[in-house]
Formats: sequence, C-alpha cells, structure tokens
Amino acid sequence: MSFRKIGLLALVVLVFTVGFMAIIMQQKGAPPPPKPVAVVQPFDGKLNIQAIDDLRVGGRKILLCGAAFTKPQALRQLITQAARRDYQGLAVTCKPVGAGTPCDGKVASRFGDALVVQCLTPDGADLAARLTQGGMLCGQPAQAGDAYKPC
Repeated sequence: MSFRKIGLLALVVLVFTVGFMAIIMQQKGAPPPPKPVAVVQPFDGKLNIQAIDDLRVGGRKILLCGAAFTKPQALRQLITQAARRDYQGLAVTCKPVGAGTPCDGKVASRFGDALVVQCLTPDGADLAARLTQGGMLCGQPAQAGDAYKPC
C-alpha cells in the first residue's frame, strides 16, 4: 500500500471513530424505560365452544390452566359435541394465571393468542374440574398439581 492510501484509510477510520463517539456521548446513559406489561384483569362472559380445544369467553380465546385435550383426535368431534351440549353459553368468570389460579408460577399467562385462565361458574364450580371429571379434558399435573383429574 502506498503512503497516500494508508493516510486516506487512517482519515476514514478517524472520521468514523469521531462520529461513533459523538453518537455514544449524545445518549444520556440511562436505558430506555421498559415497555409496560398489560395486566389482564378477570373477565366475565358466555362460554363459546368452537371445538373442545378452542374455547372462547367474551370473544377472547382461552386455555383452561391445568387441563387439556390429549385424547385421540378421532374423539375430538364427539367430545366437542358433548361439551357444547352441556356447557355452550354457560356464564363464567375467568381469572388469568397469576391471579390466584392452580397454575400460578407454573405456566405463562399467554400461549400464542390465547389467555391461560381458570374459569368459575356462577355457583363457584371450576370449569376445568368439571371437564376433567367428565372425561372431556385431562388434568395436567405439571401445570396444576392434583387440582384436576388426569386421564
């Protein structure tokens, strides 16, 4: 390399370094404030059963904490029909994980676009307990301990 190219390269590096340092010095040193986390409050609504593994309350997609459909897919339609017959339109109050559910500290409050919740009927019965006792869903001990009947 010629002396002229080395000098030009050194000048470019110097300009880049000065510009980079100017950007760093303009920042105030404090990190940006954290984004606020949306806290979901308990909500009420009518249970809408699209499928046994696609439940909605008040237009919100939900997953019942501690209970899941783990049976063969061949039974999905039959169990969906039974759940609709027994529970479609039932008024429930749902509280998200973290608000005193059997799954607190064991699962996230969201799974994809669904809220993970515990739903209670007007008489205080736990919907997941009813569905697991009826054999429609299976209790998930890793999520809720022995709160719900496993398959």
